[in-house]
Amino acid sequence: MLKQIVATVFFVAASTFVHADITHLDCTQIGVDKYKLSYTLTGDTHAVTIYASTDAQHPVGPALLKTGESTATVQAGKPGERVFFFLKADSGEQREVSIRHLPLEGTPNFRDLGGYETTDGRFVRWGMLYRSGVLTYLTPADYNYLNQIGIHAVCDFRTPSENAAAPETWIPDAQVEHISLPIGTDEKNQDATASMRKLLATNPTPDQLRDWMTKIYANFAFSAAPEYAQLFAKLKDGSLPLLYHCTGGKDRTGVFSALVLLTLGVPEQTVLNDYALTNRYIREAGPDALKKMTAASGNSASFMTKLTPEQQKVMMAADPEYLRSMLRAIDTKYGSFDNYRRTALHVSDADAETLRNRLLTN
Repeated sequence: MLKQIVATVFFVAASTFVHADITHLDCTQIGVDKYKLSYTLTGDTHAVTIYASTDAQHPVGPALLKTGESTATVQAGKPGERVFFFLKADSGEQREVSIRHLPLEGTPNFRDLGGYETTDGRFVRWGMLYRSGVLTYLTPADYNYLNQIGIHAVCDFRTPSENAAAPETWIPDAQVEHISLPIGTDEKNQDATASMRKLLATNPTPDQLRDWMTKIYANFAFSAAPEYAQLFAKLKDGSLPLLYHCTGGKDRTGVFSALVLLTLGVPEQTVLNDYALTNRYIREAGPDALKKMTAASGNSASFMTKLTPEQQKVMMAADPEYLRSMLRAIDTKYGSFDNYRRTALHVSDADAETLRNRLLTN
């Protein structure tokens, strides 16, 4: 009898841990209509069939390829089209992947929050949440590309002075809801502006600037909570797909991205990794893109032009420690992120579950 129980337990355990799975998905665009997919096949999965679609939710058309390899190069879509790939395992599981960084000419840090795994094994839907820097320099080719992905609402976190320096542009005649939630106005952050002026007057070292940025971030979630709560209200109302942005797509945008991902159940380390991606895309864009972003920052532009290259590097960096300091400040003040979500962002547990059902997929 004991042997039978042991055998049964072993069988159940084996059944639990040996299962089909496609993990570590990545998609890189290597040509106008060519993509490299990489992934890991585990459990009972020995091959995948790959489909492509311009629909973020469903594969359309015949299979592109069936393979047992862990990488695949495929041709899909037309030049200038957003393509989503669906990988179906031979044992039944299906996963989706696309490029995270959208290849736009006029803004270097435009990306999709899709594909991140949550602690309960679900994944953020592709094509629903987009983050970006300033949109002033979008080109006609960018308009054509963006017109396909059906963005319903565009939220601008920039201040009036920033918008005056670099007015927001969008697809001509597009039916989209424009939302203005300024974060960082002089009236609200007078102390921060004054402390920055005082600090810059001392010609601070990079370490001193880094410490200042860490302290500023620690208070970010509190000073901007009313604006972030308003955008969460839009999400609860179903304003999707949503694009939100600031000037560099790093600070105000990075904080809201973290708040959304954490609400959906994405692990903190994944959130920090997403935040740090800004470094890669700004670096790849080159110095001209950085100059445009600096010019678009309104009253802050005069600050940035007076900094040395080393000082500018600290101010422009998406240092995960900045964001981590904010999350620890939330823990200290509210006891947990969930308490902060409920109290400061006005996202109840029921609201959070609604957002997860809307923005996550199995």
